[in-house]
Amino acid sequence: MKINLIRIAVFFVLLIQAGWIGPAVSGASGASSKTFKVEQASRIITLTGFTRPRVAMTLVSEESAVCTKVYSDVGDTISDSGRFAELDPTFVKLEIAQLQADLKRLRSDLTYYDKEAKRYIKLVKKNTAAQSELDLHIRNFESAEALLRSTQLKLNVDREHLRRYTLRGPAGWRVIKRYIEPGEWVNNGEKVAELGNFKSLLVPYALTIPELKKISKSSNITLTLPDLGIEVPANLERISPDFDPETRKVEVDFEISKGKFQFRGGLRTELDIKMPDPGGAVVVPKSALLKAYDDTFIVRPDGVRVKVLVLGDTEDGKVRVSSRAVKSGEEFLLKP
Repeated sequence: MKINLIRIAVFFVLLIQAGWIGPAVSGASGASSKTFKVEQASRIITLTGFTRPRVAMTLVSEESAVCTKVYSDVGDTISDSGRFAELDPTFVKLEIAQLQADLKRLRSDLTYYDKEAKRYIKLVKKNTAAQSELDLHIRNFESAEALLRSTQLKLNVDREHLRRYTLRGPAGWRVIKRYIEPGEWVNNGEKVAELGNFKSLLVPYALTIPELKKISKSSNITLTLPDLGIEVPANLERISPDFDPETRKVEVDFEISKGKFQFRGGLRTELDIKMPDPGGAVVVPKSALLKAYDDTFIVRPDGVRVKVLVLGDTEDGKVRVSSRAVKSGEEFLLKP
């Protein structure tokens, strides 16, 4: 029994020498009995992203012809009519004119064959004309009717082609890149411009799961534009269900729809996220620190001193400290 007591005493002496605990503070020393709970320290993580248009698209020509006019240059806004460029429609207009003439002729033929068929129906009833002649006129009428429908369909197709000789984009979008010039030949399927919707902006970020959870719980997200010296509200627009296997982060998009600045791509933004300190640091009041020689302690309500490492001051006037023996939520004396 005596040997065990000696071992326990030696163990506590070693702890005191190592600085992990200190001798009990006597109640007669005048220490206050008020306590506080240790708070977990946090740090601000600043992530950087760049703005881009809400939606971007490539404008492609659906026809092959010479470009005759371009209405918008790089940086311009597409007008309400949506017109971006015009292609030379000379040949398609000639085809339309030819088809319109064919339709007029076919309608005249159809009228004639209809009258002839009706006339031969009466003659056949009177036995003054052969049935074969009636069949021939009916066949001519049906052939002219089918040809009329086919020609009308071709005319509709050519009119649709003519409509597409005017290259159009969404009204209000802006031109990011322009690939054609007046007088240049444009092929079917060729890119003519890159357009973007800058009415609102997206800012992509890559977040860890803990960072995403923290942001998802926030009801007031703010992005800082350091180059402009302003802050703007943002919304969490999209969250990818997958993650990047290399960075092990989830891709998210924040939307900026309001702000007194020119909406454009390439603006640097900063997202501040308040996260728990990964090193397990805690926050304590300055009055709770007890200095002895070159060491710093905080004192438990039972008088036991715990050595801590001072990491620095916080913005609210408290101190960040670190110790393996101190956990968030534990109570210590406010003024030992």
